[in-house]
Amino acid sequence: MTKQRTSTARLLDLEQQFDTRLARPRVVAGDSSAMLLAATQWSEAIWDAAETAGPAKLDEAEILRALDLAYRPVFVCGVHRSGTTLVRDLLDSHPALTVLPSEGTFFTNFERHLQRMGREDWPRFLGCEWLRRLANPIHQHPYWLLGRSSQENSPYLTFASALLAWWPLAREALGHNVSSWPLVAVALAYAHSTGAMSSSSGAQRWVEKTPTNERFLGRLLAQFPQAKIIHLIRHPYAVYASHKQAARDAGERLRTARRILHDLDQSYRIAAEQSRSDASERYLLIRYEDLIENVHDTADRLAAFLRIEPLPILMRPTAAGLATASNSSFVMDGEPGRVDSAAHRRWPDVLTRSERERLTAVTGDAAVALGYDLTPVGAWRARLLRAAAPITSRFA
Repeated sequence: MTKQRTSTARLLDLEQQFDTRLARPRVVAGDSSAMLLAATQWSEAIWDAAETAGPAKLDEAEILRALDLAYRPVFVCGVHRSGTTLVRDLLDSHPALTVLPSEGTFFTNFERHLQRMGREDWPRFLGCEWLRRLANPIHQHPYWLLGRSSQENSPYLTFASALLAWWPLAREALGHNVSSWPLVAVALAYAHSTGAMSSSSGAQRWVEKTPTNERFLGRLLAQFPQAKIIHLIRHPYAVYASHKQAARDAGERLRTARRILHDLDQSYRIAAEQSRSDASERYLLIRYEDLIENVHDTADRLAAFLRIEPLPILMRPTAAGLATASNSSFVMDGEPGRVDSAAHRRWPDVLTRSERERLTAVTGDAAVALGYDLTPVGAWRARLLRAAAPITSRFA
């Protein structure tokens, strides 16, 4: 018992050290190094404790429910700063859904990391990464999405033990034809930890959001025939302005302009292509502007697309059931649990005329096809701007 109390005290101490690094309301760039060290020490200690305790015990009924759920994901995608976080948060508390409260980033990030390491290291790598994401998903409130630990219980140890249990089951059930089965294991562990796998749960689908995942649309739909895709688009000027404002707030220059243009170009082309196809049962396109101007109608569209009840909770953004504030670059003190439409209108003054022209030159045709008005640019100047910022339209 003394050894167990010592271990529990150490976990609580590491959790508290991590918590002191989580600046309120948002973590800023200067805090990141010390925060990452504290987060790494805490997550690795939790994982060590879970390996010592062993995998969670799963009953046969829960396993059957979970493996049925595993094949019915909802993927929320779109370029960064297009509203993907807001849509995920609106879906978060619906009883028919179990929603990962942080980005999945499997195809955009984790897959290449896993390919460079031995399979025996995969569970620890993803487990520690997701422990950190559950404590600090987007570097701002709310933190500690599973609650805080106590002498009697650590919900993060529960999650890690659940992941150890679901890992081999997901690999065996899906590994032969679903390359993202490790993400499914994480989703099932999260569902287990939050009670979404209980016999009284009405969970019908699991949800994850990853910006730019639309590039992998073919793989997602091929590997998950029952998947639903929710694709967010936003005016290209507003997206670029949001990135620029975020860099300005951090005291930096915008250094990712070419990547932003590339992602916007691809995302609009994919959206335009899908809009012309007969994919309404599996693919839903949402304009961010329509969402924030009429949350009620968008909530009804989401409910109809996912075939879930259009409950009022679909109009209140939460993460793991905790009210979330606006994730906009143009507001720092939004009211939690409320969609702020005013913040979106603050972007026009951020862009220069040359930036608008460059955005038009690169994204113009596809963006206009999707209903966006852009500053006109002459054909000759557009060619020059495109030549200065070459963009490939190929996508995975």
